[in-house]
Amino acid sequence: MIRVRPLLLAWCFLGCCQAQNGYSSLATRASSTPPAYHFDVSQYLSHLPACGASCVNASITAGWCADPALCICSDKVFFNEVHGCVKSSCPHDEQSMTRNMTEAACGRPPRDKSYQYNATSIALCTITGILVFARLIFKQWFSSQRKLNLDDWLIFASVSVGLPCTIINITGLTANGLGKDAWNVSQSNLVDFARFFFIQQILYLFLMTTIKSSLIYFYLTIFPNKRVRIVLWSTFGVNIAWGITCILVTVFQCVPVENYWLRYLQQDSSGQCLNMNLLGWTNGAVSVAIDLWIIGIPLSQMRKLDLHWKKKIGAVVMFLTGTFVTVVSILRLQSLLYFYSSSNPTWDLWYTAWWSTIEINIGLICACLPAVRLLLVRMWPRVFGNTSRSTSWVSGSQHAMARQDQLRIESLVDFGPQDVLSPKKERHMEITSPTMYKSLPKEPNEPSSGMAVKPWSNNSRGAYDGREKSLPPLPLPKPLPVPPKDRYLL
Repeated sequence: MIRVRPLLLAWCFLGCCQAQNGYSSLATRASSTPPAYHFDVSQYLSHLPACGASCVNASITAGWCADPALCICSDKVFFNEVHGCVKSSCPHDEQSMTRNMTEAACGRPPRDKSYQYNATSIALCTITGILVFARLIFKQWFSSQRKLNLDDWLIFASVSVGLPCTIINITGLTANGLGKDAWNVSQSNLVDFARFFFIQQILYLFLMTTIKSSLIYFYLTIFPNKRVRIVLWSTFGVNIAWGITCILVTVFQCVPVENYWLRYLQQDSSGQCLNMNLLGWTNGAVSVAIDLWIIGIPLSQMRKLDLHWKKKIGAVVMFLTGTFVTVVSILRLQSLLYFYSSSNPTWDLWYTAWWSTIEINIGLICACLPAVRLLLVRMWPRVFGNTSRSTSWVSGSQHAMARQDQLRIESLVDFGPQDVLSPKKERHMEITSPTMYKSLPKEPNEPSSGMAVKPWSNNSRGAYDGREKSLPPLPLPKPLPVPPKDRYLL
C-alpha cells in the first residue's frame, strides 16, 4: 500500500500537468505566421468603433507597413502600437469590440477553456470530499480514540470552505468569463469576475494556512521530543501569522477595497492598489519555503530511529507525499507573471485559478490518504496489511520517548513486528508472580540502583521472627503509553 499511494498521486499530478500544453500551444500560435490574410481592410475599418478605427488607421498610414492585412493580424510591433492607442484612448466596450472584430477578420475563432476548469474543479472536489469524509468517519467511529483531534477539525474546516470555493469557481468565475478572452466578455461580467476572483484569493490563503496547520499539529501528536515540539510550535505560529498577514494584505491591496474590481469600469478614481505581482510571488516563495521546512522536520528524526530499512523507507515515502503540494506550488508561481497587470485577465488568470484549485485539493488528498489506508486495513486486513505489533517494557526517559516515536511511525508503515530501537542496554523489570518481583542482573560497572527481593514485615503486628515472607500484593507496572495503531502521517 505504501507504493500505491505515491503512484496514485503521481497519476493525478501528471494528469493535471497536461494543461501545461496550453502554454506551449499558445506560444506556437503566437510565433507562427500564416502565409497571407485576405480581407478588405477598408470594410474592416468601417465596422470598427470610431476610436479603434482611428488608432488602426493611424498605424497603417505611418507608411512602414506594406501589407496592412498582414500587419493587422501577425505583426507584433503593429499590434503593440494599436493596442497601446486603443487602451489609452478608448472605453472598455470599444476596446473589446475592436479586438473582437480584429480576431474575426483574421480568422481566429474565440477561445474558451471554461469547461476544462469546471471539470477539474468538480472532479477534484468530489475526490477530496470522499477522502475527507472517510478520514473523519474512521477517526470518529473506527479508531481506538473514537474522537477527532485538532488536525481533523482543521481538515474539516478546510473542506467546509473548499466546497463553496468550487461553487464560486463555476458560478462566479467561469460563468463570468474565466477561460475566455476579455474582449469576448461584457464589461459587467468582467467586473463580476474580478469581484469573485478577489474573494477566491482570500479563501485560497485561508485554506492553505489551515491545511499546513493541520499537518504541523499532526506532527505534534507523534513527536514527544521537547526540542522538536518547540520547533513545531514555532512553525505553527509562523504559519498562522503569515497566513493572517497575507489575508489582510490581500483584503486591503486596493484603497478603497472596491477599486480592485471597479478599475475595469475605467472610471476616474483616486484609488490606489499595491503591486500584487510582487506580493503574489513573495507569498508563493514563502509558502514553498514553509512546505520544505515542514517536510524536513520529520525527516530529520528518521536517523534517530532504529527501524528496519524497509520501514524507514516507507516512513520517508509517507513524509515525502507532501512534496506533491510543494511541486504544485512551484508550478503555480509561473502563473503569477500576469497576476495583476494583465490586459486579458479572464484568459491569463485561468492558469492561476487552475493551479490554485489543484494545490488546495492535492493538499487535502495527501492529508487524508494515510487515514484511508488505515480504514482499508481495518476493513480488509488480509488485502491491505496487518497492524499487529508487539511491545516491550523499558525504562529510561529518552529511550521511552524515542520508542514512542518508533511505535507511532511503525503503526503507519507497518511492515511487520517491532524492531528493537537502539543497542543501548536498559533495565527491564521481570514479573515473576503477581506478588513477587525482582530485578534483572546488573550490567558490569552499573551502580547499584535496582530493586532486590527483601523480606517484608509489619512492626505493628509484632517483631520480625526471621521467617521470610512474601511481599504484599503490588499493582503490576504500567507499560509506557503506546499510541493507537491508527495514527498516520501526511
